[in-house]
Amino acid sequence: MANDPTKLDDLEMLSLLSRELVPYMKRVAAGEKDPFPYPDALLCGFNQLILTCTLRDVPKAQRLASIPKFVTTWATLPLSEWGVKLDVPADVCVAGDHLLDPDYDGKPTALCRKLSRGEVMPRTAKGATIADRIANPKAIA
Repeated sequence: MANDPTKLDDLEMLSLLSRELVPYMKRVAAGEKDPFPYPDALLCGFNQLILTCTLRDVPKAQRLASIPKFVTTWATLPLSEWGVKLDVPADVCVAGDHLLDPDYDGKPTALCRKLSRGEVMPRTAKGATIADRIANPKAIA
């Protein structure tokens, strides 16, 4: 993560969120409604997400208020539908990627598991982001 909090790395933020989403969701599956205290990496990633929303002018009413709200809303949405535009290389994520699978009781997706293990890195240096891929999918292959 950059030392300047105004220049956050979105891929690193997703990795922090994912790192603890996997065990967090295991606790939810075991019957805990809101596993508290929250793991440090999940809390740090969530705080970075809120700061990112603030710095990118996401209206306060559209920002997330809590980790459980993030888990039940944004984490189950495709990354391209989050309330904030992410600057993530297009070769890391595709437009429909989620962190949690809404069709399978919020189980972590393959992307989430890879992010949690630090296995997701850009494969090319094209510099295209997920937003670029949505806008022009044929230009980025």
